[in-house]
Amino acid sequence: MKKNKTTIIIIIMITILLFFSGYSLGKSYQSTKIIANGQIAKPILVVENNPAIEINGQNEKEFYNFKIKNSAKNGEITQVDLEYYIEILTQKEESISFKLYKDNQEIALTNNRTNNIEIPKGQLEEHNYKLEIIYDKSKNHSIDDIMQDIQIKVHSEQLKA
Repeated sequence: MKKNKTTIIIIIMITILLFFSGYSLGKSYQSTKIIANGQIAKPILVVENNPAIEINGQNEKEFYNFKIKNSAKNGEITQVDLEYYIEILTQKEESISFKLYKDNQEIALTNNRTNNIEIPKGQLEEHNYKLEIIYDKSKNHSIDDIMQDIQIKVHSEQLKA
């Protein structure tokens, strides 16, 4: 009995000691609401084409002009750095060859494709291109004239920041 009283007194003393010692146990929950307002950057790359031309084989060379620029009609300029290349899609024909000029400087074509060309953000850029289509009748093995479509494709992608 004396042991039980002593144990109870010790437990009460420890409880009172902990109660007044300043220790505090508890959990805290905090909630923060963040409101952000942002816009997605607009990549702008516009290709301005001239009307289609028809090659009848009477002329050895024909020219097709087009422009690539980084601004829309409303004057808005691209907000991201872009990279593009030009590809000429056509059937493989020995009698037709191509030369591409950018601002009257010839650009190398590898398998009818240019190397990558960069357009920086925030400054107006306009690249003027001239495609020279060369028709060599001496390399044409059939009597009929060649009938084929030539397409100019511009592949672009956004550069990583």
